[in-house]
Amino acid sequence: MKNAVAPVKKFTIDGIDISEFRIVYGKGDEYAASELQGFIGAVCGITLQKLKYKGNFSHEIRVGRVNETERVKKAVEALGDDGYAIIYDDTALYITGKTHSGVLYGVYTFIEDKLGFRFLSSKYTAHNGITEVSIPGDVDETYTPPVINRDTYWYDSFELKFAARRKLNGTGGRADSPYIDSMLYAGGFVHTLPHLAGTSTAPDAQPCLTDENVYEKVIGNVRKLLRENPKAKIISVSQNDSYPEGRGCQCENCRKLDEAEGTPMGSLLTFVNRVADDIKDEFPGVYVDTLAYRYTRKAPKHLKPADNVIVRLCSIECCFAHPLTADCAANKEFAADIDEWSKISKNLFIWDYTTDFLYYVNPFPNLKVLRKNVRFFIDHNVIGMFEQGNGQSYSAEFGELRAYLISKLLWDPYMSEKEYCGHMDEFLRLYYGPGWKYIREYIDRTSEKATEKHLGIYDRADKVFNAVNDDGQIELEFATEMKRLWDKAIEMSDDAHRSQVECSAQQIESALLYLKRGMRESTDGARKLYAALKKHNITYYREGVPLPETDEGCRALID
Repeated sequence: MKNAVAPVKKFTIDGIDISEFRIVYGKGDEYAASELQGFIGAVCGITLQKLKYKGNFSHEIRVGRVNETERVKKAVEALGDDGYAIIYDDTALYITGKTHSGVLYGVYTFIEDKLGFRFLSSKYTAHNGITEVSIPGDVDETYTPPVINRDTYWYDSFELKFAARRKLNGTGGRADSPYIDSMLYAGGFVHTLPHLAGTSTAPDAQPCLTDENVYEKVIGNVRKLLRENPKAKIISVSQNDSYPEGRGCQCENCRKLDEAEGTPMGSLLTFVNRVADDIKDEFPGVYVDTLAYRYTRKAPKHLKPADNVIVRLCSIECCFAHPLTADCAANKEFAADIDEWSKISKNLFIWDYTTDFLYYVNPFPNLKVLRKNVRFFIDHNVIGMFEQGNGQSYSAEFGELRAYLISKLLWDPYMSEKEYCGHMDEFLRLYYGPGWKYIREYIDRTSEKATEKHLGIYDRADKVFNAVNDDGQIELEFATEMKRLWDKAIEMSDDAHRSQVECSAQQIESALLYLKRGMRESTDGARKLYAALKKHNITYYREGVPLPETDEGCRALID
């Protein structure tokens, strides 16, 4: 049955019309087959018959490990756990993988790369406009992503079906996905030592890591959590949160370990390695995750992480206007630290930061450095990435775009700058509509402006836009020019895209209001900003701070 609005008018596999094919799927892969069936129907208006295990048809699309030829078996065995294969062999098209997750990732790759769909956000799937699909008879694609733990901590990515479509398997301990194998944690995701040890959770209150009573309490709780969570792959044994000047335990025994290793990581890694050694026989395949964060960021002189230990290096002090590869004073120490960790860590993960935590709504022009930074991590043997963004609310800035681009990078960190910009431009065109080029100009110009100084994760709009002149006065010219670009994008928008444009335009409204906060007009502007954020379901405007109940508190948005 044809659908009159289906965009693709001709769809062939090895020159054979798609209507001649049936979908045959293996055990555990019905969902992947259903996704494929649904998107083929959406793109060409034909609903293919779907059967389990056995097919007796001249032409089949085989989803998962079903009726494999020797050639396909060999290709699948060479894949990693999340890898997929798309191969045409013996009149059948195989979309398969070593695991059910790999099969589903192969299906989503086919849906994106061959059928032209784009999973832009949890609420917005678009088609790129292609009108013909032709799968050649010699198609033979295999791929295993080099990043085994992929997590964009942006609110919109928490919807599990969408996360699977974006090939994100890191849940930060949030949920067990019914669609893919999640990297589940037993217990908390981070800052877990106080909970495991029963000590204070106040920032900078770090337990003593040479106290035998502390160790016995921790190892007992670690075993308990792992026994209660048999699907868990990781357990966090990580330091309590701290301020920039924080330190670990300063008792004589802890200091002795730290001094020997030249870093407070000495006592922490000794402790974590001991936990990892004590659980490895009962829980093979489980990793112990710890942080190299703030005072523990520097690698030890002699110690090495055990083979079942994850060291998650955190970039919280870095500049995000310049790539980590640049000659940027704010990034040099971090670059030196990751270089040392990469030499000794078998399982090096990253905790990276991709938003302004003090002003979720304000511009954070880091889009031009994301690709280079992810590539930098990969070149330093990183195999897991947690890209922390605004995980508390939908975004009034570029949360959906940023999460989309990051998910693309985590799946393919070796993409070129041309490919990356292509993904960005396509997203802008499909998500924001006719005026998207004005938004791209805004991205280019604000990114360039941010490089005049440094960009941290708690910076205000006057610093982001370098808006303070030599006399200490606020200059509005640049921000006003940027508002004109958004005004043009809104003016050109159509009914299908206007809501997205208006929502993301609040970033420049917010920035201008902050710059004008001492002027009379700013209070009325804050009320308008508050109303717009409410309209677009923006519930948090800075980390841990929800939108006020009424507009009586709207001045807080720009203070």
